[in-house]
Amino acid sequence: MSNENLSTAMSSSITVILPPLLPVTDNDHGAWVITVSTILLIITILATTVTLISRIRVLRKISWSDSTLFLSCIIFIPQTVCVNVACSHGIGKHRYALSSASFEKYSKTLFASHLLAVLVLGCSKAAVALLVLSLQPFEKITLACKVVLGLIGTWALAALIALGKQCDEPHPWNSSPERCVNQQVLYIALGSMHMFLDVVIIGLPVALLHQVQIIRWKRHQISALFAMRILVLALTIAGLLSLPPLYNSKPLDETWNALMPAIWLQLILSSSILCTCIPTLKRVLAELQTGMMAGVVSDFFEQSVSGHTNSGDRSASKSDNAVGQRSGSGSASRSPILRDSLDAERVDSRKNLRENTTVQTINYEAFYEGPGSSRASSSHNHESDA
Repeated sequence: MSNENLSTAMSSSITVILPPLLPVTDNDHGAWVITVSTILLIITILATTVTLISRIRVLRKISWSDSTLFLSCIIFIPQTVCVNVACSHGIGKHRYALSSASFEKYSKTLFASHLLAVLVLGCSKAAVALLVLSLQPFEKITLACKVVLGLIGTWALAALIALGKQCDEPHPWNSSPERCVNQQVLYIALGSMHMFLDVVIIGLPVALLHQVQIIRWKRHQISALFAMRILVLALTIAGLLSLPPLYNSKPLDETWNALMPAIWLQLILSSSILCTCIPTLKRVLAELQTGMMAGVVSDFFEQSVSGHTNSGDRSASKSDNAVGQRSGSGSASRSPILRDSLDAERVDSRKNLRENTTVQTINYEAFYEGPGSSRASSSHNHESDA
């Protein structure tokens, strides 16, 4: 083979390798944030979509919990976009390598992402409280859910105001140390309150399940689904531990050291939404046969609660409502527990009829002797058995 033919064959077998879409260099690590945040966004959208579809198929409507969960996912989209734009203009790069225009773009988009992150966390927390509230629990749990919802709203409002006013006007996104409060202390305070609310949110469904007479392993399984929110606490702690280099490095290199806090923030937001989706996706909550899964509050949930002095009347009234609704619909999908309860009531009713009802026996005899005789004689026998 000639040299010309050999060179032609070699050139035809060479594969051209394109440069990476998001290169990572010694002076630019922003691609890590873009990759992680985009993957987390896709996973979160898929999980939320599956959750909403499964709930709509069961309930045939959108509940407040579903709407709040959907809102948190929707807000998570522009929040991720802001983080990715901030990465393109500064995160993971050294400050000295950025122009003034790029740094300003980085500051504005990162500032917006923090505000949107508060809304995402607030909505995802509220979705769990509304989910527990939709189970129509007893008075103490209902009151606790409403208090938690108030605390979540207060925390979100306070966080938005604090973040919006952390630096002097007219450019609150300009986070120069001489213009801002101690930002590390501010974020630690907001993060601590965020973790406290998550602990309370975990406790709400766990406390509710301990009031229900259910198989122990099933109670532990459902509680574990809600307790998976502990993952959010662990990620929050890791995120807070990554803050000192961002604010205390010498010399101060904000954009370079903002890499890990940005990654931890996206992990926190995504895990908060995913942990809200998990209990519904598992569907073991259907064992409770509550309004969330079956559309009505069954006698199993209401009558199996212990430790409440006023639970008898309440459970009886709600059981009657549930029986009325199910018998009126003519559905054949009654729960086995409800059918057993109705059969037991019928047996008791028949027993009471046999034992307590007065039994009367009246006998009549009539005969005809002839034209001249008296018309009839009758005997009346009354037997009473009380």
